[in-house]
Amino acid sequence: MRVHISLNVRSLEYSLAFYEAMLGTAPSKRRDAYANFRLDEPPVHLALQEGAISVGGGASHFGIELPDQESLAGWRSRLEQTDLDVLVEDAARCCYAKADKLWLTDPDGYRWEVWVRTGEHEGMGASRIAAKPDIALCCGN
Repeated sequence: MRVHISLNVRSLEYSLAFYEAMLGTAPSKRRDAYANFRLDEPPVHLALQEGAISVGGGASHFGIELPDQESLAGWRSRLEQTDLDVLVEDAARCCYAKADKLWLTDPDGYRWEVWVRTGEHEGMGASRIAAKPDIALCCGN
């Protein structure tokens, strides 16, 4: 089983550069104005197609929950070798959970959170990254 996400993007070339760096692999399929990544780890089928975009469209952000700190450290190490802007948020308390997170924003403004849950939190809380103009409150609009 894998989740399927289909995103409209302004430029397939810019988006491919971002997602290849973020996911650490080339797309599984590439056609005119279309590409997809069919991954087993994380289990996702991410499709990109050039077209009109409406960033968000009701989506707060997208995320990849990792199983442990070692996996998060691996992602962080790999992403630090790219030219992507990665924001680190350790010890976050939001969405009734505690977590360590990495935040990225793709060329069209789609926000991605890569995280490991470290515990429970009693309240909704908020992301400390919220102070950054391109990333809103955790789990918020």
